[in-house]
Amino acid sequence: MTIRTSILILLTSLLLPTTVLAAAPIPARKPGQTQATEPPAAALTPKGEWRVGPVNALNGAFAYCVAENHYVSGHALIVARNAAGEVNIAIGIPGAKLSRDQQWDVTVAVDDAAPRQRLAVAMQPDMLVVSQGKDDDLFEKLRRGRRLDIVSNSDRIGFQLKDTGKALDALKTCAEKAAPAEKAKPTPPAGETPFPEALGEILAAAGLGAVKPVSFDDLPEDKRVADYAWRFGRVFGGVRERNAGDAATLSDLSNLYVEALKDRCSGETKTMLDPVERMPGVEIRTGAVDCLADAESIHVALTFYLTASHLFTTFFHESAAADAPLADKARDNITAVLRRLGGKQP
Repeated sequence: MTIRTSILILLTSLLLPTTVLAAAPIPARKPGQTQATEPPAAALTPKGEWRVGPVNALNGAFAYCVAENHYVSGHALIVARNAAGEVNIAIGIPGAKLSRDQQWDVTVAVDDAAPRQRLAVAMQPDMLVVSQGKDDDLFEKLRRGRRLDIVSNSDRIGFQLKDTGKALDALKTCAEKAAPAEKAKPTPPAGETPFPEALGEILAAAGLGAVKPVSFDDLPEDKRVADYAWRFGRVFGGVRERNAGDAATLSDLSNLYVEALKDRCSGETKTMLDPVERMPGVEIRTGAVDCLADAESIHVALTFYLTASHLFTTFFHESAAADAPLADKARDNITAVLRRLGGKQP
């Protein structure tokens, strides 16, 4: 039985807010604690040029634009802006290991301007987001400034703001105009997609009906990472199905898959696997693997399921750390569809 039929057995029946943008963390104080008072150290030096571009939601619609730069130290600085002019600042610190959704009070200051009191949120193990709301004065200071400092009770970090004028002008234009390529793409008519009908229906139900298919026609089957694959924005997704032995369990199968991912990572890894959910005719498990590599951290969001006939299927969505919320949203939407349909099995 192939994915064309096994997925059909299950198929019986968004926009991310810009305040959920990923980036990496500094050790920070908890609400109510006093802040560090040590003099500022030398600001981190950028190692390249700013990159500016749009980020799309799962349905292909424009979500927000980002300007990002990487620094010699391995840190990253990301500024995001949506069409309403709301801004997030996200920072990346290599090797940080934060618990997701932890929060701290920090101050944000550009040059000698009065600092702003803000809340920092860990969106990923090495990503911290500081939401600024609609603050045109701060945006202008970032555009013209020389140094950005973010200070907590135990640490402070400074970034050189080199060439931010040009980069943030481009960011503002990107967010305000939302070029045609950034707008929602229509779902292809039936018969014009390379996906099996059942898979296409699952993707559509999960809000992924407008993804761009990825072809593996030029690769031998043993070199293909998925049976079917797709892209939306900077997220790469796919699905793979294999027959499992009668004695195989979903826990064992998913653990083996995760270990294979970890073996391919050149740096440290962080793994999250949820308990197995059992429903009539199908078992489901979700998780994620973060590869904290030196060059760029990679996030892989995972959905596994095992049918009563021992067909093992994996949905994956892989992205850079900055786009991890989109990968997680794709995983969660697909899981919700499978969970809903799996519960309808006799």
